[in-house]
Amino acid sequence: MADQMKAAYLIHGTDTAKIDETRSRLRRRAEAEGGAASLEIFEPAENRGSPDADALVEAISAMSLIPTRRYLLADRIDKWGPKQAERVTAAVLAAPHDTTIVLISRGKVQAAMEKAVRKVGGDVLVFEAPTAQKLPGHLIALAVRQGYELTSDAARFLISHLGTNLTRLSNEIDRLGLWAGQNGRVEIEDLQEMVADTSETSSFALGDALIAGDRTRALLVAESLISQGSTAGSAVYPTSTSVRRANKALSRIEAGVPPNQLERELGLPPFLARKLINSLHGASVEDMRSATIAMADLEIWTRGGADYPDELALDLALMAATDEAG
Repeated sequence: MADQMKAAYLIHGTDTAKIDETRSRLRRRAEAEGGAASLEIFEPAENRGSPDADALVEAISAMSLIPTRRYLLADRIDKWGPKQAERVTAAVLAAPHDTTIVLISRGKVQAAMEKAVRKVGGDVLVFEAPTAQKLPGHLIALAVRQGYELTSDAARFLISHLGTNLTRLSNEIDRLGLWAGQNGRVEIEDLQEMVADTSETSSFALGDALIAGDRTRALLVAESLISQGSTAGSAVYPTSTSVRRANKALSRIEAGVPPNQLERELGLPPFLARKLINSLHGASVEDMRSATIAMADLEIWTRGGADYPDELALDLALMAATDEAG
């Protein structure tokens, strides 16, 4: 951001890592200039719902007793309805000159709000995440910015083990920068022993075991997850995503869709799409459908559909998911 803070900033897009980085940078600046009291944050409670639009409007118009510039930050405004967005837009246009309003959307925003920010001399910052095909190149470029080289194979390895969450991948790039040092080089051989088997990685491994129809391996991975402090709720999303994607791929293969076309339909980086397709050799549509249904049942359980303890709920779902193959 420029040396002189502007009246308003609208930050939006799908690149959560860059959005979070920009938000952190603003918070540090606000606290450095006016102390913690100069920054007021509006965000959903426990990541549910939306930031309080009425409270933000009231704060914008309130008289400030702080001698320095005030900063008002609202995150997840993409969850606002049209009327909430309209009230905030009007407040932005009438905001006091010593106030900076930061609006963060993890997606699209209404055109009227963007127009209002520009009208008061504010900035609109758009951060869009790279497509699945461009993600390896994006990681390589991040490494270059850190001062080291990440090989193409190493970038693909990171994605295959950590998933496609940009915030997590960016954090791993930062960590590798400390290990590699300036002008260092990170290759796939370095990562094979370095990348930790974290909960999310294990959850993807759980999906791999279900896709393979390997009940023993699935139960062992689940036991490891629980022993690490994970819950059925934290494991279900990445596992369900993997199984649903495999079910879709297998159904399309059975329908005679060519591999090249299927790779494009899956919305994955090409090497991950090929890995998934290759893993489905010998699998049956019926088994994969059973696994998909079992994971859907587990999602219901984790949302209050049953009172099973986590370990039991997870084991029951895995046994049901591998019933035909087990």
